[in-house]
Amino acid sequence: MPKTHLQGRLAFILLIFTLLVSPLEAQENFTRGDCNLDDQVNIADAVIGLAILFSGAGPALCPDACDINDDGGSDISDPIFLLGNLFGSGGPPPAPNDCGPDATADGLDCPTTSNGCASTPEICGNGLDDDGDSLIDCEDEDCLLSDPSCDESLNCNDGIDNDADNLIDCEDSDCSAAPNCAIALSYSADIYTQIIDTQCTVCHAPPSNFGGLNLADTTTNDSYATIVNQPSDECGSYDFVEPFDSQASWLFRKIVGTHIEAATAAGCSTAAAGSQMPIGGFCCLSTAEIQLIQDWIDQGAEP
Repeated sequence: MPKTHLQGRLAFILLIFTLLVSPLEAQENFTRGDCNLDDQVNIADAVIGLAILFSGAGPALCPDACDINDDGGSDISDPIFLLGNLFGSGGPPPAPNDCGPDATADGLDCPTTSNGCASTPEICGNGLDDDGDSLIDCEDEDCLLSDPSCDESLNCNDGIDNDADNLIDCEDSDCSAAPNCAIALSYSADIYTQIIDTQCTVCHAPPSNFGGLNLADTTTNDSYATIVNQPSDECGSYDFVEPFDSQASWLFRKIVGTHIEAATAAGCSTAAAGSQMPIGGFCCLSTAEIQLIQDWIDQGAEP
């Protein structure tokens, strides 16, 4: 076999192998051109692209999004391409143009995506279709696989060893997510120290007290008394925290992003409902943090 022909076949095999092992599906979805990950493609993306290249602003959080001309590299041609699209007659950046995977095999990836492109996991037990697949809580396969309380064959409050492992009800680790087996949560030990103080008081504490809400625990301010059984200023039909009912709690609605839906249902102003919390670049709480707040409220919002 001629040497050149053999080299060609080896190169082809190497290309196929590279495409097969490339972790395209493992990376985050992104919008090409959204280099600063603010869910918009505009001149700010060209500016951050230039800053990453020449002013030490990098590395890019999503290199694939900053590869605006999709040539597999990061250089001056990318912000130039975007500026031509925005202000000249240049064409739009190659796909994905609205939150999708990179169909081009290259050496770039996207370990971090924007809030608008991030997939929302199903939160089991909140009565909402969090991941948008038309399946709610235990109807969703995600919950069937991850939440033992969705196993209909396992009853965690009947005094019977349902799965024959010699452990009954709350003795069984499979029942740890069941409401009657949940570890009692308190505001002071769990919610304030783990979430409120670290995630919320940056805005809702002196001297800012954004929205007139002070969540700092001091000798003159009791943050628990400020929110539990107290109506929200943004939608008075909801208390900030309604014990035993996370869905009727404005705090919970705000952190999961269903506050607009709640305001509409209650006849409140959607404009006054504000943004999901924490706001802007601080959004959003992790799934575990959201679940912790929900469990605390549904257990009775103990101080």
